[in-house]
Amino acid sequence: MRLRELDDVLFDVLSKDHPEITEVVKIDKGHSRLRVDFASGARATIMVREVTGPGVPAHAAYAIPESAL
Repeated sequence: MRLRELDDVLFDVLSKDHPEITEVVKIDKGHSRLRVDFASGARATIMVREVTGPGVPAHAAYAIPESAL
């Protein structure tokens, strides 16, 4: 599974009707993937530190290679 596919799965789950989640936005900027806004005014950003697996080259933390996206 590539990160953009995981983004879609997380987006679908987090976007379901929930009174505490007011908005979910796909960011798709390197290691930053999704932003989640809450009714309390809080905001969370879902980030990826590292990706491993077949075809994914070694990389520094948060420097996600294009092949993993």
